This record gives sequence, structure tokens and C-alpha cells, in this order.
Amino acid sequence: MASIIQNASGNWRVQIELRGQREYKTFKLKSLAQQWAKQRESELQRGLLASVDDAQKTPLLVVIKQYSERVSPLKRSRSDKFMLAHIEKHFGRHRLISLQSKDISDFRDHRLREGRAPATVVKELNLFRVLIDYAINDMGIYLPANPARMVKNPVVKNSRDRIISPAEEKLLFTAFNHPMLPHITRLALETACRLGELLNMEWEHINFQHRTLAIPHTKTDVPRTIPLSSDAIKTLKKIPRQEGGGRVFSCWARIDSFENVFRRAVKNADLEDFRFHDLRHTATSRLAQKIPNVVELSRITGHTDLKMLSRYYHISAKDLAKKLR
Repeated sequence: MASIIQNASGNWRVQIELRGQREYKTFKLKSLAQQWAKQRESELQRGLLASVDDAQKTPLLVVIKQYSERVSPLKRSRSDKFMLAHIEKHFGRHRLISLQSKDISDFRDHRLREGRAPATVVKELNLFRVLIDYAINDMGIYLPANPARMVKNPVVKNSRDRIISPAEEKLLFTAFNHPMLPHITRLALETACRLGELLNMEWEHINFQHRTLAIPHTKTDVPRTIPLSSDAIKTLKKIPRQEGGGRVFSCWARIDSFENVFRRAVKNADLEDFRFHDLRHTATSRLAQKIPNVVELSRITGHTDLKMLSRYYHISAKDLAKKLR
């Protein structure tokens, strides 16, 4: 049935043969080799004779290549490209059958030691799981299980309560050296929109008569239309409008090109630990003073989960005390 031998590299190689079916897999630990051999023998004896030949022949880089060509172009996010590169660097030459949950958990720990944020590592692990699922479901490659789904995500503690004070806001606007920065920042403070939503905003999405902004593409894939304040309307009317419409902030082709400009302004303003997304926290807190109904507030901010909205809803005990009078 199963034979387990240690090769020159110190790894343990399992070979199983039953009814003309031959399978093999390599493990770093003998205990893992024995565990897999026992599980696979049981499957074979119960008639689960699906061939693992393709999994033995196919390296992960083949899956990554096909996924990059057929799936990645259909996704709005461009982060897949960089995450796929990291996964290929570590596992590209690994045959699918040889991928083990321990190797993937070691990859997780390695990325964390490199200083990657837990949220980033979670995204990489999720993509790893999707890749192997893609190999199984779309490429028709049989695997007994998806080893990436046996690996736990690191704990993510990325909630922030950073809001900008009136004094810091003044410093920030004074530090701007790009003509469009004051406009996009003011709109962020007035609308609580995400950066991507503002950069993708087009003139045709704005209804000046009804004072509304349509946001067709959102992070949650749920389109929404939000009201615009008088200050937001004034800001939009100050922005030069190109003939033929198009994007309001066409001066920035991508998010990273904008963030480079914004980071320099934050540095010049000498603001500590401040990001553009913190404007969303600030705007939500300010809107909450005007719209205390959290359901109505969520219609503006786009939160489908009120628990998530609470992360952005910052109000001091002093202000709450005023509401009790």
C-alpha cells in the first residue's frame, strides 16, 4: 500500500499504489507523511480513485499564469498583480500535489516578520486559497483538499480612530502645492467618500439641480446616490470642467499617483500618523452630528454593516453629554 522513505534532503516521500493507481507526495515531517498516507489510503479503499496525475505534474506557476490572464483583468483591484508575484516567488515551482498547509503557514509567518500588515497577509492568503480553488474547479485538477484553507489568518487589528482637528485641517490645506488637492480633500470631508470613489467620479454622476452624487462602483459593489452639501456644491463648481465631461479628477490616473502627492502634503504640514482615509473617519463623525439616524447615515457612507459604521463614528463623551440635556 504505502511506503514512506526519507530522501537525501531530509524530506519524507510517500508513495501509494492501489489497483494500478500510483500517487506520491513529499513532506517535511514524517508525521505529516504518515497522516496523509493514512487519509489517502482510506479514500482509495472507499473508491475515491480520482487521479492526481495532473496535480503531480502541474506547478503553481501554471495556475498563476492562467489566473492572471483570465481572471485578474476582470477585477477592478490591481493589487492581485503584486500579491501573485510574491506567491509565485515562494511557491511557483511547487507542484500542486506537494503544497502543504505547513508551508503556507510558514509563508504567512515569514510575511509578518518582514513587516507586512496582518490585513495584507490575509489578502495574500485569501488569494492563495482562490488560486488553488481555481485549479480544482476551473482547470479540473484533482486535489484531495485545498491546503491553504487549513491555514489560519493572522489577527487583524487595523481599526483607527484618527480624525483631523480644525487646527490640523488648516495646516493641511496650507501645505497643499497641487491645485486639485484642496478640492478633493474638501469633498472627502463633505461626503465621506472613499478615495477610489472620488477619483472615479465623473461629471455625469453629479446632479447640481438635485444636489446629489451617484456612485455606480463601490467597494461593496452596491451602487448608491448621496446628497451633497452646499460646500460640496461650491467646491465642485470651482473645479475646471473639461469639454466632454469625463472624470472630475482626471489629473490623477491611479490611486498611487495621488497618494504620493498627498503624502508629501501631509509631511509638509507635519501631521503625525495621518492618511487620506482618515478624512472618511472625520467626515462620518461630522455627518453624525447632523444625521443622528445611523440608517440614514449609512446611506451616505455606504456601510452595509452598522457594526463597521461604528468604527468610523467618533463622538466624544462631552458631545454625547450635551445630547442628554
